Amino acid sequence: MNSPRNPFRVLRQRAIWIPLTVLFCIWAVLYLPQLRTSPAWYGDETLTLMIGKSLFAGAGNDRALQATFWHPSYSYQPGYAWLVGWAASIAGNDILGARLLNVVLALIIALVLFFLGSRPFGRIAALLAAIVFLTYGQSVIHFRWIYPHNAVALGFTLTVLCLLRKSSWKSDWGAGAGLALAAVSHPLFAHGAIAAWLCRIKRPISWVRMAMLPLLAVVASLGWTLLRQSPHLWVIDDMRTLAEFYQKFSVENGAGFQVFENIGRFYTQDFFHIGSAVAAIICCNRRYYPVAIFLGVVSGLLLQNRQNLPVFYYQAIVFLPVLAMAWAGALRTIQIRLRRRLGRKSWTRWFPLAICAVPVFFFLQTIGPAVSGKLVSRNHPWVTQNVQEVEAAAAWLNERVGPDDLVVCHQNIGWLLNSHTADLMQATAWTGRPTFTFEKTLEKERFRYSADLHAARFLVIGDIDQRWTLSQPNVSWIVEEISRLRWPIVWRGENYIIVENPNPRTGNQ
Repeated sequence: MNSPRNPFRVLRQRAIWIPLTVLFCIWAVLYLPQLRTSPAWYGDETLTLMIGKSLFAGAGNDRALQATFWHPSYSYQPGYAWLVGWAASIAGNDILGARLLNVVLALIIALVLFFLGSRPFGRIAALLAAIVFLTYGQSVIHFRWIYPHNAVALGFTLTVLCLLRKSSWKSDWGAGAGLALAAVSHPLFAHGAIAAWLCRIKRPISWVRMAMLPLLAVVASLGWTLLRQSPHLWVIDDMRTLAEFYQKFSVENGAGFQVFENIGRFYTQDFFHIGSAVAAIICCNRRYYPVAIFLGVVSGLLLQNRQNLPVFYYQAIVFLPVLAMAWAGALRTIQIRLRRRLGRKSWTRWFPLAICAVPVFFFLQTIGPAVSGKLVSRNHPWVTQNVQEVEAAAAWLNERVGPDDLVVCHQNIGWLLNSHTADLMQATAWTGRPTFTFEKTLEKERFRYSADLHAARFLVIGDIDQRWTLSQPNVSWIVEEISRLRWPIVWRGENYIIVENPNPRTGNQ
């Protein structure tokens, strides 16, 4: 005879749907409206989209270049990029599909924070951390964009939650799985690997268990690239170039006391970050020290050479969920200490609900721009200023070019074109002139097709080119050249102009 079911247990099981419903509704309201165009397109995401579509089609190219995924011009890893191409294909090769993939990553992170975080933090604190993460404005903006950093954020979330558990085969392999997910997305996984090692520094057996999956991911990625581009060793050269690039970057942006200024500027940028810094300090205890160590190491390594992180916040997305996790750790720590001092009074159990004002404030602050499609990022001057104008210019070009024609243009419009494309910096690199991320001359064999300006049918100069690209080393020669050769303007918008080559050169000359 079956024993009667415990009514309190049944109620508790059914109650799980309440937080799930809350999380899903918040996510749907803040992340889905006007997703295709809000926030406006940004160069790093449209470049990832183009390379992702190429990967999914079986090529794996960076427009005119054969991609190694370690060159400074594109050092994001192929695993995430392939998923972007797959998601775009579902939406007819449109950016909407790829953006939908990223907002789903935000929902998954929130669910992971709640379900896996309930054990170390308690269900209420874990739920609050998930809601704080979902409602914070920078989360809404950046998880709508196409960034490998979003996948790294999911990997790091899983890693830290596993590190909060006692070292075991299961928890260590779980932490390694998170690092492996990060490794197939971005080289920044190395920062998380260092932090994870420090969290398990007294357990050498954990090092091996955590290292296996990310090591396999890196070897598989490198091996695939080496086989695909054999007998060339471009990926090895590019890894060396990338290391030199960031070493120089560190010298320029992290000298002297600059690193302390960077850290101070980042953690005082708004209430969320001030609260996260305080929460991380509170997490410096036996129960939650992995949160504090992970934040200290990862954010410290990023901020030591990045002065502009508050503006170009997408780089900080990798540890944003851990910042939200720190709130949960701090709340739980305060709750435990209050109970020890005041006893198990009923109000101490529900103390974390007092912090509900924080996500409510974030939600009210974000819902208007999210629903209306008017989300404005901090790097707004460098994003597409008018999406409709870009689509109109692309439609005009597609009526006049074929698959083998070359259009020199930024990727913000290039992803819409049915032709070969190369941006102004690739066209500059083709000539042997050094420029940003192309300080070293590339062999002509690296190019899939000619990126010669004189072979192009059209040149497009857009908002980002006027505000940034043309100011990069040696790129201004393009404007001088088209002026000398008197290329006529054939299309003009508020932010974009298209000029036509009256006599395009043929072949890889």
